[in-house]
Amino acid sequence: MSSLATASAEAGDGGVGGKDVAPQTGLAAGRALYAHAARARLLSARMTFLQHAGRVAFHAACIGEEVAIAATAMALREGDWFFPGHREWAGALVRGIPTATYAHQAFGTAVDVVKGHGAPDHPASRARHVVPASGLIGAHLVQAVGAAWAARMRKDDVVTLAMFGTAAAATGDFHNAVNFAGVFKAPCVLVSRASRLGAKKADLADRAAAYGVACASVDGGDGLAVLTLVREAVARAAAGKGATLVEVATERFTSLPDEWSAPELLSLGAAGADPLARLRAALERDGALDAAGHEALVAELRAEIDAAVAAAEGAARPPIASMFEDVYAELPAHLRAQAEEASS
Repeated sequence: MSSLATASAEAGDGGVGGKDVAPQTGLAAGRALYAHAARARLLSARMTFLQHAGRVAFHAACIGEEVAIAATAMALREGDWFFPGHREWAGALVRGIPTATYAHQAFGTAVDVVKGHGAPDHPASRARHVVPASGLIGAHLVQAVGAAWAARMRKDDVVTLAMFGTAAAATGDFHNAVNFAGVFKAPCVLVSRASRLGAKKADLADRAAAYGVACASVDGGDGLAVLTLVREAVARAAAGKGATLVEVATERFTSLPDEWSAPELLSLGAAGADPLARLRAALERDGALDAAGHEALVAELRAEIDAAVAAAEGAARPPIASMFEDVYAELPAHLRAQAEEASS
């Protein structure tokens, strides 16, 4: 059984979740979730070490939260849209953005589709329905709700999902987004990574009820429960029953081994505290993963990350003049002069 518990529901249909809801995912989904989360763990550790070495300018580590992030992104359907914050970059990989594409974006190479214009950890893809993270905390919540409302007006079978941290929940944009979603029953899901060390979980649930939005909470350490609950919320939105605010209790690990390749990286903290190790144990109990299969998977992921980082580090940087590209439909005269000077 999952540790899922409904915090509140104010939507007329009972909302989502419940104490007796068990994960309904299947072994294949469990294995896929572990692979996505393990890739995010290894990649986030590698990028953390690269940032400390001054080889990348910025990295928003998600170590300890990657299972919840991966499960949330997996819950979406193919045609749905994902609106991540900068720390939910791993969800873009779950949606199909290649690790190499992420690395080129993080290093800002000439191969990067936005030519280094975006900060690291802001991967995006129109084809994969991944919106770039906003530079303003919480702004993507309004964008996600607006996109959901537009889809409903067009009668498109589309659900939008925005994932955010506790800082975004304290912004005016959070109020605007949830209020609009509640009034107009926009087909969206808002997923909050609520720190176990932060405010009480009931705080966010109370606010959701005031807006007339269904709300449920789940232990972010139980990836299969997160996947089950968010899938239910997506299905509810697709059925025209309105928005759901999902609160996922997570905890980020900041103490890492000395090497990103250390085996203990995949099992951090006290016994049973690491969501990734917890998911692996559940899969092993069900016979979905064994030691040999796990070793092969980790070796494959490390090789994938090594190749992506090596390619990005060896790639050329965008030419200086490219800073003027893709900004204006027609460059103003003073910028056109600067672009010509930069190209000479």
